[in-house]
Amino acid sequence: MAIDLVVRRDWSARAPRGDYTQLDSTKGVKVHYTGGLVSPGIVTDHDACVALVRSIQGYHMDGNGWIDIGYCADEETEILTRQGWVSYRRLRAGDLVLTLDHETGLSEWQPVIEVCVFPARPREMIRMEGAGHSSLTTPAHRWPVERGAGRPWVTTETMGPGDRMVLAAPCADLPAEAKWSDAFVQLVAWFSAGQGDGLASPVRDAGVRAALRSVFGTSAWRELPAPARRELDEVAPGRVPGHAFLLSLTRAQLSLFVETVAGGERVAAFGERAAAEAFLLAVLLTGAPVTLRQQSRGGWQVRLGRRRTLAPHAAQRKGRLTITREPYHGEIWCPRTANQSWLARRAGTVYFTGNSYVACPHQKVFEGRGLHHLPAANGPGLNAGHYAVLGLVGNAGLVEPTDGILNGILDAVQYVRDYGRAGKEIKGHRDGYSTDCPGEPLYAWVRRGAPRPEAAPARPPRRPRRRSPGGC
Repeated sequence: MAIDLVVRRDWSARAPRGDYTQLDSTKGVKVHYTGGLVSPGIVTDHDACVALVRSIQGYHMDGNGWIDIGYCADEETEILTRQGWVSYRRLRAGDLVLTLDHETGLSEWQPVIEVCVFPARPREMIRMEGAGHSSLTTPAHRWPVERGAGRPWVTTETMGPGDRMVLAAPCADLPAEAKWSDAFVQLVAWFSAGQGDGLASPVRDAGVRAALRSVFGTSAWRELPAPARRELDEVAPGRVPGHAFLLSLTRAQLSLFVETVAGGERVAAFGERAAAEAFLLAVLLTGAPVTLRQQSRGGWQVRLGRRRTLAPHAAQRKGRLTITREPYHGEIWCPRTANQSWLARRAGTVYFTGNSYVACPHQKVFEGRGLHHLPAANGPGLNAGHYAVLGLVGNAGLVEPTDGILNGILDAVQYVRDYGRAGKEIKGHRDGYSTDCPGEPLYAWVRRGAPRPEAAPARPPRRPRRRSPGGC
């Protein structure tokens, strides 16, 4: 029986935007996976496989700027790591970043699987801009949104009137047991907010005096013993609470910290950016929306929002947000995480957004770029050495490759060997590039020599009327 090839026409592939680079021979094949969440439902629904492959092509062409199958944000967009906000230039695979579990609605820390950066070139991007939101993304960039009681995924250009962006979500990874007393948490908050300037000013607040007596046995900042001052300096060096301290607080203590610093107000002012950033992190971990602004006369302002979601089209109708298409010539980038999401910040506004996600479980092979065409997925400078074959598994949902997927991969490998002058190597994406791809189960199979499942015999390859299976 011949390879069961789904040619480009049959999965409604878009035409490439340019000419492919010719690939005359290779060392073999690099095996990839989609990453992120792949619904187990595709095992019984081939139409879902087709839809997934089409979405991958759209992402690669519109988001990555590739000419064909191979979603993204602009250079100003930052991402929240456990060490603070960083640009894509400082982000590395393995860094822990705040993501959104779109099923539970809670945030959690997850490692970055891969940092995808794509070169500067002319692109059309969609800008959403207002007092509470700023984003500049490719049209096919993915967003986790709320719609009624549901939580679907949409793209920037398909976001509908009833779709609401998620601006903040309570963190599921907070400690359940307190490491510090509530009185100490309040003292750190007062200390960082300017109480006891120089540790010598009089204490006028009865609550501060009570906390000082409870924790340190004194009722005045100036009477703090040296060990107490060192303890405050350790958790709040330079009067700025460290990330390690904030991440060690329970949810109730984070709320207490925020309430103490803000004094019950929805706006808090800071002379130094580092102090504003620390307060902003505490607010976000409680699940409240927040924005950061530099004041015209110096200093920084953190504003707590009232709603944790934003409906862009409703805000546009009310004149609070503009949605426009515009040319963009810079680099674009996207981190991959297991939850397919990450907490982004642009122009001081914060929100959760999505990221990127081809043998299928039915032992069908989707034609990607085709025979003798350079793939785009193996990594810079590595594509000419191998074809790329992708299995429709992720690192959540459908993680274990089915026999149909493994047989489909091997059918594709044999096909590119027979008709594409591919060499004998079968390697994982991670063998040539720093990434978790193709995931532990699929990579373990590659390391075992990529054996064909015994239940299904090898299919003798037959050249179809059109081109070959895909790399991405």
